[in-house]
Amino acid sequence: MEQFTQAAINGIMLGGFYAIMVLGFSIIWGVMGVINLAHGEFVMLGAYITWFVSRQLGWEPFLAIIFVLPIMFALGYVLQRILINRIIERPHLISLLVTFALAIIMANAVKLAFEATFRSVTTMFSGFWRTGFGNVTIPITKSMVLVSALLVMLLLHLFLQYTRLGKSIRAAAQNREAARLVGIEIKQVYALTFAICIAITGLAGMLISPTQPIYPFMGPVLTLKAFAITALSGLGSIPGALMGGVVLGLVEVFIATYIPGVGTNLGIVSSFVILVVVLVTRPQGLFGGLKPAEAV
Repeated sequence: MEQFTQAAINGIMLGGFYAIMVLGFSIIWGVMGVINLAHGEFVMLGAYITWFVSRQLGWEPFLAIIFVLPIMFALGYVLQRILINRIIERPHLISLLVTFALAIIMANAVKLAFEATFRSVTTMFSGFWRTGFGNVTIPITKSMVLVSALLVMLLLHLFLQYTRLGKSIRAAAQNREAARLVGIEIKQVYALTFAICIAITGLAGMLISPTQPIYPFMGPVLTLKAFAITALSGLGSIPGALMGGVVLGLVEVFIATYIPGVGTNLGIVSSFVILVVVLVTRPQGLFGGLKPAEAV
């Protein structure tokens, strides 16, 4: 029973990271129709900014948010204006090829700048809390990741529901032409949407940096997992991202716990089994999203 409880706790903690990691991917796809194959590389870049700030300034990694958010927001805004905006209304294959090329450029640029050596980030919030239930513990760092994910998702929900820009983003996701007719400046909305999503994605990189090694080619697996969670959650669904992330986290941890030796590899495979099953049975996702179900 202790092993089961510990695995459940670890799965929920991992799901918290997956939830915040997938938000930017899901919203960009849902609002702009762009499948961002460089998503994992933006997570990697946020992690590298955190590592650089921690090493050069000696700051606590979680304080790197002061640098990560504005840098990633500015990067997202510029990239959308000069690159992504040119491919939004083109066939999906174009966006796939462009973002795939962007992923390769980013990963190799980071490799040239920092080499392929694995980097690590240390935090003062390490260690475990005792639960009083046998040897079951709660990792402090991952608890902070989960709490941060919940806070970001709450703020993003309030932003989309109650601000003028948030309502414009939802309108653009549901019907681009109708949004234009009522005076919404689509290009500006898209640029700000992309910038916000890249900032959130960089924040996910900041949060993961104290929990696993950082290296230039860590992105592709994260991008593929974002696909699987988006299939579960639906495009742009914030509650769905949380539930999908937790489901995937629990599946991976339980498989890794109860199938020793090959558990980690099977955990990765399981995410794509989930992806195939959901795409076949419910392609709009289990929780809906920003787009109407028939439009997804």
